[in-house]
Amino acid sequence: MNIPAFDGFNEVNVLKTPHHPDFRLDWQEELVTVALATSAAPTFFSTYRNGTRHFADGGVWANNPVMVVLVDAMSCFNVDRHKIDILSLGCGDQDLRMTDGQIKRGGMFHWRTIIESAMHLQSQNALGQAGLLIGRDRMLRLTSAPTLEPIALDDFTRASAELPQQAKRLVEENAERLETFFDAPRASAAFYHGPLSTSGGT
Repeated sequence: MNIPAFDGFNEVNVLKTPHHPDFRLDWQEELVTVALATSAAPTFFSTYRNGTRHFADGGVWANNPVMVVLVDAMSCFNVDRHKIDILSLGCGDQDLRMTDGQIKRGGMFHWRTIIESAMHLQSQNALGQAGLLIGRDRMLRLTSAPTLEPIALDDFTRASAELPQQAKRLVEENAERLETFFDAPRASAAFYHGPLSTSGGT
């Protein structure tokens, strides 16, 4: 598991399970700490303080973490990149377009929502890079269609009314490909450190 965040020094952080001998630190963190660190969306919430460190949502730099996990898989395991399959789940895409003010004037006022475009473009770039490395046919991306009226992060009423049906439609439309991810037996994860260690490490 690879969970992106960033800290008070504006450095990227990837919180990892101990699935490689080099990953010795993060397994000691509680799951709730990791969840709070990676979900502290800075445009909504304050940073999450963990000891002397302050964490914010990794979606700022890895809104789509597909390249984070692909690089991890290729660097940690002796696996041919052309034999990697990726299932990528999105949270819905906003149909972003430049406004008249952005095109003709620029400036902080007209570009105050640049973070939305930055995260959208990061996702596009990550998918493109991953597709080039493993082959686009080996990657399945599931997300709802772009819309001009995205569901707000705190709009539970609309999310609970619309998202289950969208998820059901995506599963039905991609049922055959999804079977290849879930029907084949998979080897269990091996951990090198902590109480779940399978290698005798501590």
